[in-house]
Amino acid sequence: MKGNRIITIGRQIGSGGSEIGMEVAKRLGIQCYDRQLIEMACDYGELDQDILAEAEEKRPNPFLYSVPRQMQNDKTGRGIAINDMVFNLQSEVIRRLAEKESCVIIGRCADYVLREQPGVTSIFIYADMNVRIACLMERRRITRDEAITLIKKTDKSRRNYYECYTGKRWGAGASYDVTLNSAELGLDTCVDLICSLYERKQEGAAKE
Repeated sequence: MKGNRIITIGRQIGSGGSEIGMEVAKRLGIQCYDRQLIEMACDYGELDQDILAEAEEKRPNPFLYSVPRQMQNDKTGRGIAINDMVFNLQSEVIRRLAEKESCVIIGRCADYVLREQPGVTSIFIYADMNVRIACLMERRRITRDEAITLIKKTDKSRRNYYECYTGKRWGAGASYDVTLNSAELGLDTCVDLICSLYERKQEGAAKE
């Protein structure tokens, strides 16, 4: 990794995790990778992005094991679920990014994918339910009931995905280096803490 430092951020929807990650990257002068990872995975696997977008960050469907023949190649693999294929492609892209540069990576089990590499700090961002509901109502212009439904659906999907591929508990303190309550701390403080941790690790590495 040539001294690269990676911050991985798991997050609850409505917690501000993605926004925190983007601001951390901006302040540190590094890239933040989030939704563009699916595009990068498709480019790497020479696949149509529209076909795979629905499978991203979702647990494999036991009834859909076979990757369509037209999508099979040496990079995608053969005879596996589309979800597994997306996970494998994104994991390879994540590993390549970590080798190339310091960066922030949002979701995609990046903490697990990079578990054997030095210089990785894993963060999980969470918030109180009422704060998450209010955030989604404002940002997505939806009702309270719609926000609650979206939170439950997304939490379940992300939990199943993370626990399926990592064998760890999604959101549990023991699964990450640091967990932060963005509702209690505020987004700016979360950014400050993550940047401070990153810079201290940089300083420590420079002294080695």
